[in-house]
Amino acid sequence: MSYLSKCFVDQVVAPIRLIEVLPQNQCDEEQSTRQLSTAQEIEDFLNRSKLINYSHRHLSICQKTSWSSLQITRGLLELFVSKHDISDSFWDLPSCFYYRNDDVEINSCLPVTVNRIGSSTEIYYTIRYPELKPNGGNWAIRQSGFYYRFDASTNQTISVLFNPTPNSAAHQKIEDSLLGTNCGSRRFPTPWFIHEILFSVYFPAWREYLAFLERKLLPETSTTFSTFIDEPLRVGYDNLSALASLDNQFLQVATLLSHSEDVLKELSSVFIREGLKTRMPEAIDALDNYRRRSVAHCRVATLLQQRAQTTAQLLANTLSFRDQILAKQQNGNMLQLNKSAVFLTTLTLLYLPASFVATFFGMNFFDLDSDSKRIISTPMIWIYILSSILLTIITFLVYYWVLHHDNVVLKRMSPNVHVGDWRALARRALTIKGDSTKNIKKLPV
Repeated sequence: MSYLSKCFVDQVVAPIRLIEVLPQNQCDEEQSTRQLSTAQEIEDFLNRSKLINYSHRHLSICQKTSWSSLQITRGLLELFVSKHDISDSFWDLPSCFYYRNDDVEINSCLPVTVNRIGSSTEIYYTIRYPELKPNGGNWAIRQSGFYYRFDASTNQTISVLFNPTPNSAAHQKIEDSLLGTNCGSRRFPTPWFIHEILFSVYFPAWREYLAFLERKLLPETSTTFSTFIDEPLRVGYDNLSALASLDNQFLQVATLLSHSEDVLKELSSVFIREGLKTRMPEAIDALDNYRRRSVAHCRVATLLQQRAQTTAQLLANTLSFRDQILAKQQNGNMLQLNKSAVFLTTLTLLYLPASFVATFFGMNFFDLDSDSKRIISTPMIWIYILSSILLTIITFLVYYWVLHHDNVVLKRMSPNVHVGDWRALARRALTIKGDSTKNIKKLPV
């Protein structure tokens, strides 16, 4: 079990919270929530509890944040597990809660596992759900794990809840419900109801989370569908990135809801096999209702994902067509420039011979003899001929070198291109920095 090394701390940070529900005939005993931080405290408590025939013993263990280790030591939990003869497969549950610094296994869930050992039935699983952060406005995907064992021969129940944060909503509600069962209270008629309580706390948040994501999608969709190619675009590649992010989030929602649906379906099957259909039909109906809502929410998430994909495809096509129009306009401009260059070249070829002749005979190498009426030349004309030949050779050599080193020349001669203004670049840089800090560097609270 070396993989458990990242799941626990070296020293207890947050104590184990233990709740013990006593039978009806022992209501006079002192009952409350206990906090155990050392192995000696667990030993003393269990030794005193041997004389008490408890009906339900519940542990609550938490992380500091969703990406932190469990805030207890491994030895402390091993002591509790050994004292209650819990099977070794239990360690699959705490292995899902470990220190991480990125989104690895963010969509991984432990399915419902059922073990039958003699008269005892063990059930454990994990669920993921959205939760609004305390600062408001931002959502995080949390994970809770639950272990449950019921012994039919002694009517004793042991449950362990793994919380992603201290004082989680599930811990508070389970604590209120368990403490309210003492001395004949009817708030918690059977320990199997603890599963329904877990889903009643976290499942309603799915609707709010889907509405939150849909509110982010609608502006992108309406802006994209009201954009025309031949008008200035109000969308760009940043909007395409936002749509891709929403597409991934909707895909994640559909995956997690499918897992919740499987968990609820398996729990209902276990309840029926345990003969609870007549004893607690309302709990089975509640689980079935949550399963139906999970199916409905999954359909909505799938629809929104398809809508995000359609919008992203339309936006990509719009940007592509817009780029093609700009390229066509640039090609038209280049064609017009080419026509102008051809015209200027033609004029140059037309006037170049006459210009050369006029320039050549206008040099001081030639003169008009007034007596013989002839043009005479100086014997030094070889200087002009030699200079022209050397200059022509040098020109062709430079041209040859440039042809074989055009990358270096063009790189040095090309101007620096500035894309966009400084405001747009600053907004984009801040956005990227904020997203990376939120998703990777900063642990969720």
